[in-house]
Amino acid sequence: MTSCAHALNSDISGIGVRISYYLQTLFLGCLSARSGSLDEIAGALYTLMATNAAMAVTGLILGLKPAPEISFQDGVIMIYLLSMGWITVVAALASCSRLSDETNTLQAASFGADSAECNQEAIAVIFRPFSALRHGRILGWCIIGFMFVAYTTMTFRDYTARIKQKLQKQKAREERTPLPSVHQDPPTSEYFKRSDVPVPAAGKTTPRRQATYYGTATPLIDRPLLVILFFILIIWAFLVLNTELVVHWYQPTQENSVSNWQFGQILPMFLTLLPLINMISAFNQFGIKPTTRVMKAVEVSVINDNDFEYRQK
Repeated sequence: MTSCAHALNSDISGIGVRISYYLQTLFLGCLSARSGSLDEIAGALYTLMATNAAMAVTGLILGLKPAPEISFQDGVIMIYLLSMGWITVVAALASCSRLSDETNTLQAASFGADSAECNQEAIAVIFRPFSALRHGRILGWCIIGFMFVAYTTMTFRDYTARIKQKLQKQKAREERTPLPSVHQDPPTSEYFKRSDVPVPAAGKTTPRRQATYYGTATPLIDRPLLVILFFILIIWAFLVLNTELVVHWYQPTQENSVSNWQFGQILPMFLTLLPLINMISAFNQFGIKPTTRVMKAVEVSVINDNDFEYRQK
């Protein structure tokens, strides 16, 4: 219980907003892990980035304006909600094979309303509450450093793999290219000899169609997928638990509780419908079996060469 009287902003810390973030992160993370389409994974990332950008911009505007409308504690809860986006980003990267430091430090203690009195009492929670302005800043920098190293490593491996692939293709192409011969080439007539095989009469033929499938599914369970889903659920549950503990341990007044359902809390719930539908569709299509990225039947028309020459005439 804190002695500050500034209530939490329901548009950021409200129960509807929190549940909406919880469900969107879970659905989009599972969709990214299960989907067999890169377009669906990109769409999940775009949806997440749009939602997080809207939350971050709104929080910065409300907290840094001359008369702030949110408190620093609201900003701490907002960081918890935005941190859940890492679940979807990490899952999407696995599926796919700037403020200065000085300015950030100056703004930390003066963010939001009643900053001089209450920011020192703002709390962060990892199973137990601690100071968000002191210990939380150290923890935040450690997490940022870890994520920076992880993203840099994944980006470096991605680009080096592409470079190696290009070099291997170029080397294979050079090996297949024959060296020029020093002796004189034989006459052209030696290359073209009359064949004794009769040429079929030109006529109207029907193109043959055959289904070509790219990628096959096996009846086995995709164990890497289960590991990724387990990782998503564990991290998601950890962040949800600590976000709710932040709200539980910071109760300004009983009258301004953020647990009340209002219009601003119901509207974000509709944003969870599309990720839920896409996730269910992906699991219905692919299940938990190992699949390749594309499972689509492509019909190919096979036309006889003689028929093609006849049509050209």
